[in-house]
Amino acid sequence: MEVWDHGAKLYEVNSYYSLPDYAWQYELVGLTGAPGAGPYITVTIPDATPDDGPFTARPASEVMFGAGGGDVPWPILRRFIDLVESSGDIVQDLADSASPTTDPQASPSL
Repeated sequence: MEVWDHGAKLYEVNSYYSLPDYAWQYELVGLTGAPGAGPYITVTIPDATPDDGPFTARPASEVMFGAGGGDVPWPILRRFIDLVESSGDIVQDLADSASPTTDPQASPSL
């Protein structure tokens, strides 16, 4: 758990494995104001091998994002996104990495 501040507002950041979801969970919760009244953001990354060893992230197309409860300043959102991306838990789909690239210099086939 970390607590970040922006201006006069505080935000709690958590990262943990959620057993009921078989997924790695990242969450950002606004702490300033009444409990439960602040913004809330979650990123849920499903586990490809929930019963067979360490966490293995499913492809990015299966990652879920949820938000609610208010506004998040851009610097805090950007920091949260950077945290999730730097974890290495967002992996590309195999189909995306295997797609052919188009050579703009190649002649079209007739």
